[in-house]
Amino acid sequence: MAMISVESLALFVVACVALAATPGPNVALIVGTSLKHGRRAGILTATGVNVGLIAQLALVAAGLAYVVETFSRNFDLVRYAGAAYLIWLAVLQWRGAGAGREAPMPSARAAFGRGLAVAFANPKTLLFHAAFLPQFITDKADPVPQIALLAAVFAAIALVGDVLWAVAADKARAALAGRFTRIADRVSAGILVGGAALLLAAGRR
Repeated sequence: MAMISVESLALFVVACVALAATPGPNVALIVGTSLKHGRRAGILTATGVNVGLIAQLALVAAGLAYVVETFSRNFDLVRYAGAAYLIWLAVLQWRGAGAGREAPMPSARAAFGRGLAVAFANPKTLLFHAAFLPQFITDKADPVPQIALLAAVFAAIALVGDVLWAVAADKARAALAGRFTRIADRVSAGILVGGAALLLAAGRR
């Protein structure tokens, strides 16, 4: 197997960091959850998001083109369902604004499941991975090992980035505690609506 050059790997890492720092539907869910329910719920949601991400990367690394094609054919249906789910979560958070500690905390399974669901509700992510990772492959005859390596690097950076988003949102929640709790909760709902808007606005390109 030909090795990926240090220069190519460094460029890939920079691109991954830039992507992790760019807010999207997944980040909107993580930040919104942390603002409403705290760090633990945010990190569990981030874990669910990244398990979904790893599953998508595994599909790309395994070369399961027919799965990618299935997502592509149903692109609009999947993203509309994801946007509707985010809006539903936003409505729940808006209605519960100001409840503070009285608001029910999502279970670990529920927080994880939300992240997993939204990760798979964004078909553009899968299509992006299928187009993005091969750009850094140097061994065209046997690309799977290199794609697997790049996928692992991407997943690690994405997980760290999402956890940092969750921690930052939790710190903002602490700063807004007390009489600003209602504002924080409504900002959280607004962020979820923003994530839904990003999904609705997503195109295939």
